[in-house]
Amino acid sequence: MREIKRVLVADDSDTVTTVLVTALELEGYEVETAVNGLEAYEKGLTGDYDLVILDQLMPGLLGLEVIDRWREEGCQISTIMLSGVDDDRTVVGSFESGAVDFIRKPFRIPELLARVRQRVQG
Repeated sequence: MREIKRVLVADDSDTVTTVLVTALELEGYEVETAVNGLEAYEKGLTGDYDLVILDQLMPGLLGLEVIDRWREEGCQISTIMLSGVDDDRTVVGSFESGAVDFIRKPFRIPELLARVRQRVQG
């Protein structure tokens, strides 16, 4: 079993991606990125990730569509949905699609890291 946990960060915002990658790498995670939904989908199929942090609103495919397509392919990836959209439909839809958690933007780094630790360790 490999020691270092791998995380895919999929967000079309350079700022959000930079903040997440920096914080996760400082915690010792190996991090890869995707800038749109299609790239996230493809990397999820071919990568061996312990966790995906997935933005809901991205070009190409929405986060919910990415999770739905992974599920259709039989690919079960632990996913935290990240979104600035704060409505019941998005939150509930994320969980119904299979996301293990939902974090609203703007987020707090300590809280996000605690949720990541919980998901990759347990």
